[in-house]
Parts: sequence; C-alpha cells; structure tokens
Amino acid sequence: MDQQTPFSAPGIELWLVDLQAPAREREAPAPGDWLDEAERSRAARFHFERDAHRYRASHTALRHLLAQRTGVAPAALRFAAGRHDKPQLDLPGAPAFNMSHSGRWALIGIGGQAPIGVDIEAPREMDDLMALAERNFTASECAELLALPEAGRLRAFLRCWTRKEACLKAVGSGLSIEPGLFEAGTTPERRTTTLPVSGQACEVTVVSVDVDCEALAAVAWVEPGSRHLAF
Repeated sequence: MDQQTPFSAPGIELWLVDLQAPAREREAPAPGDWLDEAERSRAARFHFERDAHRYRASHTALRHLLAQRTGVAPAALRFAAGRHDKPQLDLPGAPAFNMSHSGRWALIGIGGQAPIGVDIEAPREMDDLMALAERNFTASECAELLALPEAGRLRAFLRCWTRKEACLKAVGSGLSIEPGLFEAGTTPERRTTTLPVSGQACEVTVVSVDVDCEALAAVAWVEPGSRHLAF
C-alpha cells in the first residue's frame, strides 16, 4: 500500500510503496496496465520476473500519484529525460518528482518547481564497507564511520550513501559529480551542502527521513539560488 511519510519540508510529499503489495491495495490496475511502450520494454529486459514486477509496480505507483497531483490520467502522462536521463513530466508547470527503489520498497518524492532527489536503500551485508567509503566519501565522513562501533557502521554508511545519492539526483548530474567531492554526513539531520557543478557551487539541502521500515532513506532539494545549475 502507498503510505505517505511524515516530512517537514514544505511543498514536498514523500510516499513509501510496498512493491510486494497486491495491485488492488493501491487502487490501481495490475502493474503494467498504465505503462507506456518504453516502460514495458524496459521491464521486459529484466532477467528475473521479480525485478520486472518491482519495476512495473513502482512505475504504476508513480503514475498513480502524479495523476492525483496533475489531474492527468495515469496512462496519458508522458515523460522526458534530462541531460543525464533524469525523468521529468512533459507537461507545462509539472511538479518535480523523483523515485528510488531497493528490494521490496520504493520511495517517491513529489515537489513543486525545485528539483528534488530521493534515495532508499535496504540493508545488506557489505564486506568491503570501508573500502567503498574511502572511494566515495570525504575524509571526515570516513572518520565518522571509523569512530563508530563496527556493528553500527553499516547503517551509518547506508545513511550517508542515501544522502549523497539524493543530492546527486536532485542536481540531475548522474555520476558526473564524484560523491566524495561534497559532504552529506553520516547522521540524519538536515544540512545544506555544496556540490561542484560546471565550476560553480550548487547549494543542496538534504535530510534523512524515517520511512517506517528497515530501509534507510533521504530526500534532497536544490536551493533557490542554485536552481539554474541543476540539469
């Protein structure tokens, strides 16, 4: 069932979607009935049906929520891709949105005109956690991880990872910006950080969110003075 998550930033709605819930619980058709040809083709390329189902279910939920926001029928919504393939609605005055999924969960964010990004990660065992951190985190973020008991590092790592991913997705840069070039932090509070975009400083605010499941999640948005730098 789609579940709106408590969140304090004005103008942004966050929805947690259980991709294993039957379609009837979402008041939507069977996953795939609203999808366009490109989405159906993408779903067909997954090797495992489980992954194809999750893709169809997440995109069906996205269309359902965007239809409620825009008044356009779910199947009639059309999407375009930004410079780094970040999807956007092909509709005048359309709200910004972003989606992430991991395991059985999807997180959908719908905002106003400010570019936004969301990320969700289900915990999983990681033998090379600190090696990954050293390649993708700042020196201070790595130090924060090392200061924690080993048992607490995984969730702190994933918290930082989701925060960085949300920032990069808000800017729409894909992986063209190295995640180790900006601070997102391993703790959940809101902070404004600076990403290097086209030789300029792009201000992005990020905060971790409680999605009431085992996964970790974050949402980020580009600050007004930097929106011209988002892709």
